[in-house]
Amino acid sequence: MRIISHDFSHGEWIPSECAYGRLIEGNFALSDNLNPHLQWENLPQGTKSLVLACIDPDVPTDRQALNADGEIPAEQPRRDFVHWLVWDIAPSVIGVQKGEASEGDEKSGKRFARPIGVEAINDYSSADEIHRGYDGPCPPGFDARLHGYEFRIYALDIETLDLPDTARWSEVSVKMAPHVIGMASIQGIYSLNPRLQK
Repeated sequence: MRIISHDFSHGEWIPSECAYGRLIEGNFALSDNLNPHLQWENLPQGTKSLVLACIDPDVPTDRQALNADGEIPAEQPRRDFVHWLVWDIAPSVIGVQKGEASEGDEKSGKRFARPIGVEAINDYSSADEIHRGYDGPCPPGFDARLHGYEFRIYALDIETLDLPDTARWSEVSVKMAPHVIGMASIQGIYSLNPRLQK
């Protein structure tokens, strides 16, 4: 089982058009926020559904704890941040095109142009605003750590997780755990720290 992208290779930079934020002449600006192309293959025999996730495990736990250089130290403890989560994807679906999960608007939430599963609320959501579908990288520009974004595809031996679309990653990961029969991932990197630009 493997997952690939036409937009970046494993361990390489994610294109800025696939990010939520970008740098233009050293200044922050909103970006195109297009989901990258992804394609998966060689699913295990017995696959009945898929779960797709994009998780940044490098999100700082304390944005106020800056070092002498005014940066969040790279060694600070980190936590997961969910940028994208879709479950109950049919095994006949073999990928998503670039920008396909970036339809809709901020009020209604992004939706697949071609629905492929249950689209979860992502971690950009707050009490005042709900975000669904894909929202790309936007790490703090003063973070000393280069963030790695893990695009994961899980093969399950059940057709549905039978969860509401308000379920979060913590619930999805627990419910799917005994049913995972295969997994593949590809990681892209990104930063808005001018010092870390390629």
